[in-house]
Amino acid sequence: MIILDRNSYDLLSYVIKLDKPETVMAISRVLGQSRRKVYYHLDKINEALPAKVPKIISYPRVGILLSDCQKEACRDLLADLDDYSYVMSVAERMLLSVLYIAISDKRVTIEKLMKLNDVSRNTILNDLNDIRQSLDEEPLNITLQVTKSRGYYLECHPLTKIQFLNKLLHDTYRNHTTNFVLLIRSKLAQFADTSLYFSEALLDFLTQQLQSSPKILGKKINPKDIQLMAETLPYHLLGYRNLHLSETEKMDLRREFYLIRQRKEFEFAQDIVAKLEKKFTFVLDDIETSLMTVLLLSYRKDKDSHLESHDYDEMRKTIKTFVSYLETTYQIRFKHRQSLLNQLLTHCKALIFRKTFGILANNPLTEQIKEKYAAIFNMMKSSVGILEEAWYIKMNDDDIAYLAVHIGGELRHNEGKPTAPAKLVLVSDDGIGMQKLLIQQCQKYLPHSNIEAVLTTEQFLSVRDILDANLILSTNDHLETDFPALFVHSILTDDDIIKLIRFAKQHSQSGHDDFTQKLEHFIHQYVKDEKDCYVLKNKIERLINEELLYDRELGVDDGAAG
Repeated sequence: MIILDRNSYDLLSYVIKLDKPETVMAISRVLGQSRRKVYYHLDKINEALPAKVPKIISYPRVGILLSDCQKEACRDLLADLDDYSYVMSVAERMLLSVLYIAISDKRVTIEKLMKLNDVSRNTILNDLNDIRQSLDEEPLNITLQVTKSRGYYLECHPLTKIQFLNKLLHDTYRNHTTNFVLLIRSKLAQFADTSLYFSEALLDFLTQQLQSSPKILGKKINPKDIQLMAETLPYHLLGYRNLHLSETEKMDLRREFYLIRQRKEFEFAQDIVAKLEKKFTFVLDDIETSLMTVLLLSYRKDKDSHLESHDYDEMRKTIKTFVSYLETTYQIRFKHRQSLLNQLLTHCKALIFRKTFGILANNPLTEQIKEKYAAIFNMMKSSVGILEEAWYIKMNDDDIAYLAVHIGGELRHNEGKPTAPAKLVLVSDDGIGMQKLLIQQCQKYLPHSNIEAVLTTEQFLSVRDILDANLILSTNDHLETDFPALFVHSILTDDDIIKLIRFAKQHSQSGHDDFTQKLEHFIHQYVKDEKDCYVLKNKIERLINEELLYDRELGVDDGAAG
């Protein structure tokens, strides 16, 4: 069995995802490792690869790019890693310890933390000091305390505990690998006796119940948020039970949740709680039901049938003022203004609850949106003061990026007339706003194609037998289909754009493979050394891609100007 430490694991995970060569210097900057360390861990990975798989090589002035064969072997390598071969970094060890302290219903001691992390007493003492220091730097008023009767515990207001735990879970699920998430669940199930909370049966049940929200609640929760809620709800329930609140403290918390219990989401949560008790003999009190309601209110909705309620008249008025300000100030127009207003109302209802209760909603595409759609993002950033002042909230870049997605998806643009159009179907689970932005991008680079439908993965699988399409464009790289299909990112990368342009030229996805094979054939006639051939081929392909993108952007801009 191989032993990969955290740095080796990070390098392996990173190079698998590369779709163009990247130098060791660039990789070292991304991973925060020295070049010498990158080469050292690359050697460890090569030792672990099967003998029949070519070694991973960093070519001078080109860098590293894995072949399909190497990627497959590296994926197998990652899949074979278990708890014993996965060595946590200091930050991961601290995260595991804090989660354990936050949810354990039994006394937490140094000895238990040593066993949990498989490290020495001195290491745990150093970690605890680092945890105290990091908590002191938190804007939340939360401290790490220890007594003989309780052991280590977090001292804070119950609502602060909810916010802090939500932040930890977002960090865990958004910024760490699946292997690490599974490792945490396995460790906590073993040391905190949480096996029921993290059982597959309970996870499947919660997912199924949340997916029924359109029928019962009249609102459709975003599929990715459903997955996140199902996986993190057990942590929140355990975190509440870890507080050991007195009856007086519980009464105070009930008062905090009074308005929450007037919402339809509370009835939906009550229904789930009743079914939990019947199916799993899993009893939740009214505060835990309210906590579930807070999450239901805070997560993104793809559909809301209650938008016409007079409860939201003031919010609707504020959003209209915001949109009118954008139209007047920036001289822009929207394709479907009323549809945009409804989308923004659906989004902002959840946004206000998130801000009120400190529930994070990190946007993994924020940096890409800021880079690719800088004008729209900056437009939003300079205008959101209207919403912040009306709702007494403060928006961060993630919040602004979500608004930019909705606004960008409805902006009017010049449309070309299609000739011999290709039929496209888009598959995306990233919400209505992101779907519309994906449509805009596809219309820009495939102006002579018809987008027949925009579906979620679930919808696509239910109708794929009756679809008529030349190409499926999917943001889900695991989509199973017999149609010609391309995987693209929600915010198109340069390589995604190249794929679309090639399809527009050929109405096929085989162009790149044919081109690569021909290029290799021609180069081999003059360059016999395999390494030199590899370097030259990649340089030529990159140059052609850059030129093609440059020409395409000029064409698009000229068309828009005309």
